[in-house]
Amino acid sequence: MAFFKYKYFHPTDSVRLSKLAFTARHAVEGAISGMHKSPHRGFSVEFSEHRNYTPGDEPRHLDWRAYARSNRYYIKLYEQETNLRATLVLDNSASMQFGGKLDYAKHLAACLAYLLAGQQDLAGLAAIDESVVVDLPPASSPAHLDRLFRELEMLPPGKGTDLPNQLHAMIERLHRRSMVIILSDFWVNPDELFKALQHLRYRKHQGILLHLLDPAELDLSGEAYNKQITLQDLETGEKLQVDPADLRPTYVQQMQKYLTDLRRGCNDTEVEYHALMVNEPYDRALVRLLSRRAR
Repeated sequence: MAFFKYKYFHPTDSVRLSKLAFTARHAVEGAISGMHKSPHRGFSVEFSEHRNYTPGDEPRHLDWRAYARSNRYYIKLYEQETNLRATLVLDNSASMQFGGKLDYAKHLAACLAYLLAGQQDLAGLAAIDESVVVDLPPASSPAHLDRLFRELEMLPPGKGTDLPNQLHAMIERLHRRSMVIILSDFWVNPDELFKALQHLRYRKHQGILLHLLDPAELDLSGEAYNKQITLQDLETGEKLQVDPADLRPTYVQQMQKYLTDLRRGCNDTEVEYHALMVNEPYDRALVRLLSRRAR
């Protein structure tokens, strides 16, 4: 595949990702042998538990040490490893245009899809604003990867967002245990988002939130915020003139509460949370993220 022809995946990306891996932390289901834990047990890979011997079992799976201790025959069971099915959920709402977040998220999605496909894992793409505007089921072939990269390039920014409700519907369509990676600024109703994350874990999927933040969002910092400014809601078009100096103390307090609540909600629903600052090059942020998960 000639990577130079893609807007959101460059030849240098493949070099930087060549020694990295993206693994599942919970059991997943797949169709081929791979690098991730499966919920199904078999006779390969990593020891899991014993069961009593029954006539017809192969003697090579007998645990002779257990027999020596108990004078009873036990069969060793192992956890199989399998390939991963992952869906990259891209928030395509208008607010993602702030600070270039949407382009940043597209670069991350392209790199993650390439990395997963290189592991013989399956990567799909769902782009969501007020509805699901792209729904590409997981696969790993070069042709599929080409289509995923093209979908990212052709995707125009949306307007509003209905991310939590659309997540509920998408979760219902996932028939196997999967990984769902959500790339968003998460400017949504947190209670509705947490309900969607609870639904995700109830269906035994693994969730990962990649929270894209611009440094200016944290504290209204930067030269542009040293004078009166006009804030505009990118989704509704509503405008508000404010003095950042007057607004900053209350804003910072509310922003920190929002981030704390978001992390706590992810922790309560057993969903991974990672904040990524969009002023850091996407490739460096991805390498740091994957290295941190590997540790």
